[in-house]
Amino acid sequence: MKSLLIKSAIASGIVLSLATITRPVMASSFTVSIENAGVQNAQLSNLLNAHVQTFDAQTAGYSATGFQSNDGTTNVGSYKNTLIVNADQYGGAGGTGKYFDVNANISGQTVSTLNLTTAQSYFGLWWSAGDANNVLTFLSQGKVVETITTADVVKYIAALTNKASYYGNPNSTFANQNSGEPYAFINFYDVAGTFDQVQFSNIGGTGFESDNHTVATSYKSITGSVVTKAVPESSSLLGVLVIGFVGATSVMTRRVNKKSVLQLS
Repeated sequence: MKSLLIKSAIASGIVLSLATITRPVMASSFTVSIENAGVQNAQLSNLLNAHVQTFDAQTAGYSATGFQSNDGTTNVGSYKNTLIVNADQYGGAGGTGKYFDVNANISGQTVSTLNLTTAQSYFGLWWSAGDANNVLTFLSQGKVVETITTADVVKYIAALTNKASYYGNPNSTFANQNSGEPYAFINFYDVAGTFDQVQFSNIGGTGFESDNHTVATSYKSITGSVVTKAVPESSSLLGVLVIGFVGATSVMTRRVNKKSVLQLS
């Protein structure tokens, strides 16, 4: 019996280890939603300790060192490898000012970074001239907590009955220009924790245009139409632990013959 219990414990440990190692890396800690067509700002009344970066005060052009992101006297964080562009058909909330871009054809850079001074649980942006090559990566203390491709958003909008209202620049200055790409405000809610860095990547030969970057330490509720819903990773791990525990205890508490044990192993 002692040998059987040892073998059972080892087998359960192996099953648990394999289940933990082989389960897919899930993009599950974030809920992503989009606001109604034409909306270009976050719902600030729903956010706590929110700060917005409009980029209008920044110098147009590329900068490897980037700039500090301040909201009044509050240092929100710092941007690195930044490309700032004057409003045109591809971006610029309200059709004026400047916007943020990641475009290797212009700057030679494929990744820009926002390092946050304080951990946040919400990030939002006006995603203009969107395409499936745009990628957002959220990190906490140097570790990736979520990677989200905007391909899901493209697919979601394409399936809407009012999808036409999302396509083309919605601002009067550039009305209906670039009608082949969607424009929408996207919300990213970290329901499982917080993040302190956001990486903006463009994996193709297009641009990742955005504006009105908004961060918040917390939020009251999920707003907008949900594109992808979070499935907390802890629940999956708990299920695996329960399976391993039940497997071990069932062998210890029930009588089995040697043949059955060999068949189970």
